[in-house]
Amino acid sequence: MDAVGSDVLTLHHLAVESDPRYRDNELYLQSLKGEVKAVTVYDLLNLIGSVADAVGEREARELYAAYLRSEEHVVLFPRPPGSWEELMEELMPYVLKGLDHNGALIAMTVASHHEIRRYVTWRKLYRGKMPVNVVSPKECLRSTQV
Repeated sequence: MDAVGSDVLTLHHLAVESDPRYRDNELYLQSLKGEVKAVTVYDLLNLIGSVADAVGEREARELYAAYLRSEEHVVLFPRPPGSWEELMEELMPYVLKGLDHNGALIAMTVASHHEIRRYVTWRKLYRGKMPVNVVSPKECLRSTQV
C-alpha cells in the first residue's frame, strides 16, 4: 500500500492547476481510485492546516472528518511511546539522517506499519531517509507504464 504525502494531497484538494506537477499528481491519484491508500496522521494534519489557511476552518474540519470516514484512506497513527525518552529515541535515527521533526514523525509512523511499501511525495529531501522507498507521483506513473 502507498502512503501519500501531504504535499500530494494538498495539490489535489486545493486544485493548484498552475503548479507544473499538478497533471502528474492528478493522474497518480486517479490511478489509485478505488484502492486503499494510507496517510499518516501528521500528513493529514499538514493537509488540514493548508486547507484551513486557503479556504477556511469549516472546510478543513469537513475534509478531516471525510478522511477519517473514508473507505479508500487509512489514517496511520504511530505506536504510542512509553515515555518522552522513548519517543526521542525512536525519532533520533530519522533526525540524524537530516529530517526535521515533522518528517521524523512521518518516518516513525510509516516504519510502524509494515503494509506500507512506498511513500509518495514530491519532497526529494525525504529520499534515503525514510524506512520505505520514496517516490514522486510522476515516478509512480512511469513504473505502471513499464
